[in-house]
Amino acid sequence: MNDTTILEAVDLRKAYGHGLQRMPILDGIDFRVRKGDFVSVVGPSGCGKTTLLMALAGLSQPDTGEVRFRGQPVTQPPQGLAVVFQDYSRSLFPWKTARENVIFAMRDTAQKTRQERRDRADELLAAVGLKEFAQKYPWQLSGGMQQRVAIARGLASESDLLLLDEPLAAVDAQTRADMQDLILELAQRFDQTCLLVTHDVDEAVYMADKVIVLSRRPTSVATEIPVDLGKRRDQLATREQPGFLHARHEVMERIRSYRSQMAG
Repeated sequence: MNDTTILEAVDLRKAYGHGLQRMPILDGIDFRVRKGDFVSVVGPSGCGKTTLLMALAGLSQPDTGEVRFRGQPVTQPPQGLAVVFQDYSRSLFPWKTARENVIFAMRDTAQKTRQERRDRADELLAAVGLKEFAQKYPWQLSGGMQQRVAIARGLASESDLLLLDEPLAAVDAQTRADMQDLILELAQRFDQTCLLVTHDVDEAVYMADKVIVLSRRPTSVATEIPVDLGKRRDQLATREQPGFLHARHEVMERIRSYRSQMAG
């Protein structure tokens, strides 16, 4: 395992509003992501998972603290970091074909010729099972297919880190399982470091090398749970392993304790 830290959150704090209306969201978030890791982030509903991801991506600045990507402070979306959003229907350009949407992510790779970008886009669309749909527009594709295009576009930027903001929340259960396996396969194939924000505990454990559990709001890191299941996962066999069940129990127990506190 590579011990190089690629992403670091240092004492992140964020609040919305002012005066009596001020609502603290993030309250001293600290963690690291190593190169090559697949990290999941879970927590109680409304704890600020998306707010955290926006700060990590440089799309929103914390009030205090710092995000570091490849050792450098993040003050705006950095080159080498890509995001796949939950709402794929809004993240894709409806007037561009699937191929053109993927090529758009290569706008910063000036060293590539037009043909090289086209070839790379077609390679990635083939990797996500959409080779024959390269000339289709988003509105001609199903929801699951649109999200595959979004994932291909995230990989097209040749980023060092891919942030995934609940990317499978809007697809059906079977598509979700297929997409989980696809993302894991692509992460290994392209040596991609990933950070997944999800509300689904089973998904978090199934996909991750480590699960970061957030507390209730104002949010801090409650615990980090290593997941030692190997890189190759199987929807049936992996979920029956003692290691999976143990990690799932730990995560669920922590989240349920926060729910109980909120109810009380």
